[in-house]
Amino acid sequence: MSNKNNTNCCEENCGCRGNIPENKMCQLTKNAHKFDLDRIKELTSSPKYICKCCGRTANSKDNLCSPECLN
Repeated sequence: MSNKNNTNCCEENCGCRGNIPENKMCQLTKNAHKFDLDRIKELTSSPKYICKCCGRTANSKDNLCSPECLN
């Protein structure tokens, strides 16, 4: 598992393949206590997906690297 700047949140099998797009939860919550809480609340208010990589949840699969439906 590598933790270089702007690398994926987990292991090589992550959907990001080394670069975390700005709309992904991994990137949006990257810096603890320095993220836009209102935006995160909006993106996670009614989660339907979980990331198989990091365990974060989101309303849309577009905001996760390796999404899987919660239902």
